[in-house]
Amino acid sequence: MYTDRLNRFINNESMTDYRNYGLDTVGTLLGHFGNPHRSFTAIHITGTNGKGSVAHMLHTIFSRAGYTAGLYTSPHLLKLNERIRVGDNLIQNDDIERYLDEIIDYADAGGLKTLTYFDILTVCAFRYFYERRTDIAIVETGLGGRLDSTNVITPISSIITDISMDHANVLGRTLPAIAGEKAGIIKESVPVITSNTDPEVMKVIGEAASSRQAALIEIGRDFSAWNVEKRGPGFAYNYSMTAGPRAEISGIELNLPLGKQVVNSCCAITACIMARPQFPALSDDIIRSSLKTLVIPGRFQVLARRPLIIFDPAHNEAALIEMMKLLRENYSDREFTFVLTLMKDKDIPAIISVLAANRTRILYCVIDDPRCYHPPAGAPYETIVAADADSLYPPLDRLISDNSLFFFTGSFRNYGAAIGYAGHCSRSFPGFMPPPPEDDYRV
Repeated sequence: MYTDRLNRFINNESMTDYRNYGLDTVGTLLGHFGNPHRSFTAIHITGTNGKGSVAHMLHTIFSRAGYTAGLYTSPHLLKLNERIRVGDNLIQNDDIERYLDEIIDYADAGGLKTLTYFDILTVCAFRYFYERRTDIAIVETGLGGRLDSTNVITPISSIITDISMDHANVLGRTLPAIAGEKAGIIKESVPVITSNTDPEVMKVIGEAASSRQAALIEIGRDFSAWNVEKRGPGFAYNYSMTAGPRAEISGIELNLPLGKQVVNSCCAITACIMARPQFPALSDDIIRSSLKTLVIPGRFQVLARRPLIIFDPAHNEAALIEMMKLLRENYSDREFTFVLTLMKDKDIPAIISVLAANRTRILYCVIDDPRCYHPPAGAPYETIVAADADSLYPPLDRLISDNSLFFFTGSFRNYGAAIGYAGHCSRSFPGFMPPPPEDDYRV
């Protein structure tokens, strides 16, 4: 199986001491395979929160408009194939195996000892997009931007979503330092779209854009959502863009409950409008219909109704504050239990302080991952359990009531535990909604 062979390479996603983080090796490898990343048009996305959502939005809009659209995101929820897709089709194991054979042969012959897991996946994605003759590739950074393996592309636009404190041990311990790393994706004369408003962050992004003669398109100044109103499970709003190609789109509906997704969708719409000279099928109607039916796997995803089981990968202070606000607004009558898993390199005291301020019951779930944080004795959790059925399910079962809400969060790696518990409930308790099939990742 390809996963065993991938595991021989440095996997920074499973480490806190990031190694061989840079562009030299991935550039050498892509050059050997004919620089496939130069063959397709791309949009590049970075940020701390929201970048994956924007990537899924853009992929859905371009696909519905009839374009062959590639999508490269990370991490995955259950299986690695989710990271690379064209249209509705995930990359197949045979393709990964073939690419991996050729990459490993070249690496072994050429002594590419600094090759990383993410380097390999990035090359696999770009070769797959080249072979599938994609019209557009939506590419999300893995970490940061300046030294991220994906930062070899020259896109038609760059997007920087909200920046907050995260991966401080690699990207820097201040917002301006992190913003500097994220702004590293800005290319010469390539417009950059951002949802950031923090003055410190915008100063860094603005200086980077100016130095590279890249037009800076800012939310609130150049594009915005107005007449935003809560509607059903999501929001309705009107969009306007006043800089560059002026545009207005009314009657947009977004069936995602988190208010920040309105901001994220505005970034995606702006990128579409700016791409219209090259992709004229990106009509207002296509944008409306795509966003109205959009489902993003693993983002505030309801896995069961009774008991109510929800998953979201919020893994930093800013994201947890947004999640808590959303839960309080929509489920004020519920009794919350947070099933929390954190990675060692996160700002754990800040995350715990958010939950403690809201007097939230926390069940801490330790997963089989070397990067997983293991709480010390006396930590402020009601229960500390392993992610297996014998340890996790009984304490949750004892908490089931008519108003219970189990919120699995803290890491994408917690998704398997959430799916497993939802499946357990559907089998063990009559009338409970089963989880979605593991292979159903269509957006």
